[in-house]
Amino acid sequence: MLLLSLYWIVATASMSGSIAKWGLRDNIPTYGIEQVLDDTAIKPFAYRRLLPAIADFAERITPQSVKAYAVEKLGPYRSYVRTPSSAKGRYAFRYIVIMYACLGFCIGCLLILRRILKDLNFSSLTALFVPVVFILAFPFVQTVGGYPYDYPELFFMSAALLLALRRHWVWLCLLAIPATLNKESFFFFLVTLYPILRATASTKTALQVLGAAILSSGLINIVLKWAYLDAGGGTASFQLFNNIKYFHLSSYRQLEVTYGFVGPSGAFLGTLAVIAVIVLRAWPLCSPMMRSHIKFAAVLNIPLFILFCATGEMRNLSILFMGFIILIAYLVDGREPSAVPRSRGCKPASI
Repeated sequence: MLLLSLYWIVATASMSGSIAKWGLRDNIPTYGIEQVLDDTAIKPFAYRRLLPAIADFAERITPQSVKAYAVEKLGPYRSYVRTPSSAKGRYAFRYIVIMYACLGFCIGCLLILRRILKDLNFSSLTALFVPVVFILAFPFVQTVGGYPYDYPELFFMSAALLLALRRHWVWLCLLAIPATLNKESFFFFLVTLYPILRATASTKTALQVLGAAILSSGLINIVLKWAYLDAGGGTASFQLFNNIKYFHLSSYRQLEVTYGFVGPSGAFLGTLAVIAVIVLRAWPLCSPMMRSHIKFAAVLNIPLFILFCATGEMRNLSILFMGFIILIAYLVDGREPSAVPRSRGCKPASI
């Protein structure tokens, strides 16, 4: 109960910072929350259907009296100026559902991250508080842009990592379905799990499990892309030249408001310095398994970021987030924990 209370407080604080900063992208004419709920958003935002599906389902099964009460008491427009769509009747209840679904995913992510760190034999305090630090910092990571599917993405990536560590391979393949419905980039995150699967299974088994999970995600991607073939926009936006222009000193000292106070924006120089210190100090402590996972993630994520992601939008380095959280844990503990889950009967394998 105390753990849930702590994580509830942390998740609500983080979500509050995110909503105050970005809302649910209200009043954006091509991919705002109204277009998403109306199923008229442009690609690639049209592909991200998990949260709208949850909201639509909740609206269908909830009695009108309950919906009216929820809108009256919980309408975010009362507290957040960036949520005007939540005051519009046709969106109001679904807006609340999406907000609270994101809160649930955030709490779930905290609990799973704690379990991952405990399974890797980090200390109890490290396992408890490192997820807290990352989730509280997450609104700062949502720099330049932030979206409602960001918190579910954290949940699905952490859940996939835990399932891989614990050898729950069928569940990993099934998880790929809702995770890809949330955001299509989960397809690439699955590839980074190979070193973790290989650490607890033979090469053949690891490749079979990974192939099955990637197939599940790939099929969902194909279905979504076919369903929204005629939607506006494109599957991806080419950003290489914009990112090349970003390599200028003035780009690294920009500011924006987070949690109501001025803070870093984009690839802020101070943010990059903190990341560099964490990586350089924690890397020597990192197990071969996690080093391989991070290398896989970097090889995939960094080129994709440079080619297709908006300049300075740090949240688009999400494939690296799980490895970075574990690096923070190594740094806090100051020693190398076990590379494989404890008390699971898993025999380590060379990578």
